[in-house]
Amino acid sequence: MTAPPPLSSNDLAKYFPARRDQPIKPGVFELGLCLGGTVSAGAYTGGVLDYLVEALDAWTADKERGVPEAPPHEVVISTVAGTSGGAINGAILLRAAGWEFDHGPSDDNPFFSSWTSGVDLMKLLSTAPDGDAIGLASVFNCASIDAQAAQTIAYEGRRLGSGGSPGQRSYLTDPLRLIMMVGNVTGLPYSIPMSGASGLSHDLVAHADFVRFALTVAGGVPNPPPSRPDEFPVVSASPLNWDQLQKASLATSAFPLAFRSRLLSRAMAVCGYRAIAVPPETLQDPPRVLQLIPKWDVLSAGEPNPRIANFVNVDGGTTNNEPLDAVRTSLAGLDGRNPRKPGEADRAVVLIDPFSDPEALGPHVPPSLAGLALPFIMSLVYQARYKPADIALAQDETVYSRYLIAPVGPVASDGSRAIGARAIASGGLGGFLGFVDRSFLQYDYALGRRNAYDFLKSHLALPEAANNPIFRSWTNDHLRDYRFTANGNNYLPLVPLMPRLRDTPPTLPQWPLLSEFPTALPNAIGARLDTVYELAKAAGQPDSWVKRAIMSSYLWLGWKFYLRGALHDGAVNAIQSALRQQGLMQ
Repeated sequence: MTAPPPLSSNDLAKYFPARRDQPIKPGVFELGLCLGGTVSAGAYTGGVLDYLVEALDAWTADKERGVPEAPPHEVVISTVAGTSGGAINGAILLRAAGWEFDHGPSDDNPFFSSWTSGVDLMKLLSTAPDGDAIGLASVFNCASIDAQAAQTIAYEGRRLGSGGSPGQRSYLTDPLRLIMMVGNVTGLPYSIPMSGASGLSHDLVAHADFVRFALTVAGGVPNPPPSRPDEFPVVSASPLNWDQLQKASLATSAFPLAFRSRLLSRAMAVCGYRAIAVPPETLQDPPRVLQLIPKWDVLSAGEPNPRIANFVNVDGGTTNNEPLDAVRTSLAGLDGRNPRKPGEADRAVVLIDPFSDPEALGPHVPPSLAGLALPFIMSLVYQARYKPADIALAQDETVYSRYLIAPVGPVASDGSRAIGARAIASGGLGGFLGFVDRSFLQYDYALGRRNAYDFLKSHLALPEAANNPIFRSWTNDHLRDYRFTANGNNYLPLVPLMPRLRDTPPTLPQWPLLSEFPTALPNAIGARLDTVYELAKAAGQPDSWVKRAIMSSYLWLGWKFYLRGALHDGAVNAIQSALRQQGLMQ
């Protein structure tokens, strides 16, 4: 093949600036959203995003109507990066951005319906054909996931401005960029030349990958560059490239072994749009940005079309479960840093993560092969989560370039509050527990909305004494109506809640509690195990009929009298234990 030419210095500066020192627009505060991996806890993140859109809609609509109580400053969302369920929520945000829709628990709300009506454990245990999958592609049946993805991408709501939404969502940039993390099993091949006269090089394959999308937003703040060759452009009223967003959504959530892997195709030249900042020769020199150029001959080998590269992908959480750097560098540049001081801050990363609490230790005694599978996979996911320094900065009250939204439950009778995975119904079984019952997902979604209300009202703010220019347009009435006091200091909210929202917090239902273990689950687990067994047996048949007969006999005996029962009881016991540990079953 003819290798794509290297990027020019102008292209590198345009698409991969080392530092972005100027704000996206003078006097505007810019937000980038980092949506961590979730599995079924995506219902929580969906609730957070739903309320964020509702609050921004109400504020922007009041500004459009000239309501004097609405503070006139501007806040815009420019970049969203997500993994697994977080990336799915980013896709929902892009699809919903061009439409007015109901907020809260409504089937007209794509954030709610996508998480609470589509996928559940009974559907995942279906023994029906799994779409076009051939053989044993995954432990669970993914047909319901495919159906929900297609339904979400096809969503159309009401015309903007027809009800309570603004005529234009000017709090989004044009374009609004989405970066979806995927675990690229195929990989991108690179060769790193060594220094010296040996001529040796080190070959490696990178598996942490992503797919980029850019939504056109009418009336949005310009987000340079207006387009990039390495992203799929999407427009709300056009069908172009929404199928690519659907495919990427399925790829980023393909939890290894549990859900089947997904194929993604992209133009070969796009694979060259990777760059890194390298340290300069001296501290006085400016940073250098270098393009990462794949080994084009290796990448194109075996491809039927030399201009198209095909990749097998699994859950993005296996390589980057909380893509904070993707958001931070979009706001600051590859070697930049967002201003942290309260008087200078003009952009910030908002981390939305249902699993930001410390992870538990793994087994202390070597388990069986079956017992090692889940801890091993989860260790990969945990390793790909936020670095401790990232969480520390987000929780540091003196840092105003990074904020964190994580689950916080209501105050209990003894004054305590559950936080992190303990506060959400989906927190058990590595995030899979929410699929057991729809009420779990509904609760987590409602908690996400309530936590977002508290976050906007009391946390996403800057100290009034810092005199940040963002509030220069505020009147004394605005200061009086919206300031709040915490720890003896006055603060001003970046996204002010209009009185109709501020005075009516989202309601939170009672903690879901099952009276008994779901009666249909044991039989469904057994039936799915039988299906997996038959598919696995068919995939491993030898050529000789004699060997097939012998192998089938031994397999059947082992399956019938030991393995099936052990797996069945292990699965049922694990779910029962998780339900009790999470306080979801009497």
